[in-house]
Parts: sequence; structure tokens; C-alpha cells
Amino acid sequence: MIINSDENKFVELISKIPNVAVQGYDKNRRVIYWNQASEHIYGFLKEEALGKKLEDLIIPSTLKEIVVQDIENWYKNGQAIAPGILPLQHKNGSTIHVYSSHIMLGEDTDSPEMFCVDVDLTEQKKQENILKKQEKILFEQSKMVSMGEMIGNIAHQWRQPLSLISTSATGMIMEKEYDILTDDQLIKNCNNINNNAQYLSQTIDDFKNFIKGERVKKLFYLKDNINSFLHLVDGKLKNNNIKIILDLDDNIRINGYENELLQCLMNIVNNSRDALLETINDYRLIFISTSIKDDKIIISIKDNAQGIPENILPNIFEPYFTTKKQSQGTGLGLHMTHSLIVEGMKGSIHAKNVSYQYDSNDQVGAEFTIALPYN
Repeated sequence: MIINSDENKFVELISKIPNVAVQGYDKNRRVIYWNQASEHIYGFLKEEALGKKLEDLIIPSTLKEIVVQDIENWYKNGQAIAPGILPLQHKNGSTIHVYSSHIMLGEDTDSPEMFCVDVDLTEQKKQENILKKQEKILFEQSKMVSMGEMIGNIAHQWRQPLSLISTSATGMIMEKEYDILTDDQLIKNCNNINNNAQYLSQTIDDFKNFIKGERVKKLFYLKDNINSFLHLVDGKLKNNNIKIILDLDDNIRINGYENELLQCLMNIVNNSRDALLETINDYRLIFISTSIKDDKIIISIKDNAQGIPENILPNIFEPYFTTKKQSQGTGLGLHMTHSLIVEGMKGSIHAKNVSYQYDSNDQVGAEFTIALPYN
């Protein structure tokens, strides 16, 4: 009597437990059990579901053949269906995401019964989609900030080449008017104009590639990627007396998303630049090195801007976290860098404070280390 009472309580519990759908199916995949949560999650009343086949109730058309084969394989060969997240179907046709586990009772008899225990994950999936949309908005905001900065860089970088082009052209006109233009001077001025025009053209190409934002996976040289973004920020770095010291492995190639990596490196260097502008140093330094270590591509970027305060170091990759004035920073750059490297490139990024020597002088700064898969 006690056993029967306990069994009845257990059956009642299973039938009424919320948000956990339990269904039972016979050998022909017809419903023999359908609890209240199954009614709520899938929209079919118990009376509607009983006797109906699994694949005719909650299995999307794209999965029907696979589900039937898996169940038949379990019956015939004893190969259980692994638990996992499945996109199943509501009565109204909408998709219901569940974590589904499966149990076979009477497996060695002529009348085996399969029970499915499904936990509704639909709300979690909705939240994940919202977060993904928010991440996309954050990325676009970060991109717009970077684009504005790049336009400022280009304006600064173009002043000198445009001035040289103008000087060469007007100089030739004057020399021609006074009949003192020699062939050597003509060739020299034309070469000068061409070289500066090529420089301007390269800047346009680099900027165009940056704003294009194409997420195309391809094989590229890491050194070229670094030189490309340095070309874009070169003006502001030189204007603020910041020296870039490179130690690059020429042969490292990455099979990944070139534009996203360029964005990440630019965010880190811009962060170092801003920190350097707030310090008083005899010289301002940013070191960039690349290497292969333990089957990982390692990119290291460090400066001599006195480091990041230890109390905020754990928070620097959080969205909207910034120590800059509101007009100077959005707090998006390092957050998006972290997201792109960890989620988009399956890598890692860490920041720490370091002490080192350069030119026989003690230096203190922050070091960002990126590790990417070597493939």
C-alpha cells in the first residue's frame, strides 16, 4: 500500500510539474502519456495528443526523417538518443526550443516505451537573441566612433602629402614661366607628386577596407594586418610623439576575419595612446610583438603609460566601462575587442600591468596579450 501510494504521488507530481514536459510513446511512436506541461509548452491538449504519432505533433518537417530513424535505431540496435537542445514545434507552428532527454522502458520486451523529458528553453533563447542584437548595436556604435577617429586621422595624414603635391605643381609652373625648369627638376617633381598620390590612394584603400566590415574568413599575413592599421593611426601617433616599436614574425598567417582583427588591434592601440597622453614621460612608447607559442598565435601590445589602476583592471572589458571623460570615451572599444576575439575568433585576451626596461630606463605600463588559434 505504501509503495502504491508513493507511486501515485510520483505520477501526480510528473503530471503537474510546470515547465517540464513529459511524454510517453509506444513502439510505433504513438503518444501514451502527455502531462500538463506538455499541453502548456506544445499547445496540444492531452485528448488531442493521445494516440497521435510523435512526428505528426511536435517534430518540424526538417527533422522528421532523422527523428524516426534515431528512434528505430534505438529499438533495433540499442543506441540511445543523446540528450540535447532541440527546436520542436508548437501547435500554432511556432518554434519551441527545449532541452530534451530520453528514457526507454521495457527495452528488452516486445512493447518498449520511450519517454521524453523536455525543459522549455524558449525564453532563454529569446534573451540570447536580444543579447546578440544588443551586441551588434554595440559593435556598430564602436565602429562609428572608430570611423570618426579615422576620418580625423586621414585629415591629419593628408595635409603634408597634399601640401607637397601643391608645392611641386605650383613650383613647376613658376619655373616654367621663368624658363628655368630643367628635365631633372621636372622628373623629380613628377615623381614627388606620384609618390604622394600613391600614399593618399593607399590611405583610401585602408580606410575603405576598414569601413567595409565584411565578415569573410580568409588567409592573411598578420604582419600586413598590423601594418595596415598602423598606417591608419600613424598621423595621430606621430603628432603626439608616440613611437611604435615592432617585433613581428613575418611568416605568421591567420585563417580568420582580417577586418575584425584590425578593429581589435586599433582599439587597443588607441586605448594605449589615450593613456600615454595623460602621462608625463620623456618619450611615449607602444610595443607590438607577434610570435607562435604552444600552438597559439600570440600578439602582445604594451605601453609605458604607468599601467591600469589595479582596482579597475578586472572591469576594463565590461560594456560602457570607461575612465575617460564622457566626451572622450564610450566604454565600447575594449568590450567589443573582447567579444570579437573570444566569441568571433575563438581566442583569448588578457590585460596586466608590467615593469620592464627600455633604453636602460625602467618602464611601467599595461600589456594586452591576445592568443588566437594557429591553423
